[in-house]
Amino acid sequence: MNLSLPVSSVPRALALGLLGLSAATLVACGGSDAAPFLTLDGKQPLVIGHRGSPGYLPDHTLEGYKLAIQNGADFVEPDLVATKDGELIARHEPNITGTTNVADLPEFAARKTTRMVDGVAETGWFATDFTLAEIKTLRAKQPLGDRDASFNGST
Repeated sequence: MNLSLPVSSVPRALALGLLGLSAATLVACGGSDAAPFLTLDGKQPLVIGHRGSPGYLPDHTLEGYKLAIQNGADFVEPDLVATKDGELIARHEPNITGTTNVADLPEFAARKTTRMVDGVAETGWFATDFTLAEIKTLRAKQPLGDRDASFNGST
């Protein structure tokens, strides 16, 4: 089921409401009843799978979300960025250079650019320059060299 809507066609309040509903849909993960560590008020801590299971699998992949749930995450918290055609995708940052294989694809070489992100100039490929259909042709990869790269190529 495709829950994405073009951002430009949705009023801001409704878009925020849909974003919250989307996140709530993803967070119904269960978790574990075992609590070896308790919070300061004696309650069981919440385990949040931010970006899925980064460190084990590439960020924001279906496999990473599934592993987070299997490992007992109470919630899976995705980050969202918009594409050129206004679709929301699960990515941690707008610069997709470090988390996808975009740099290996010659058909996208001309889209490499420099943009300001949080006040810092970044050079690379940005989600806002790609349509959802183009994003779907990319494959995820581990963003850090010390992570297991054997799962690169995930969707």
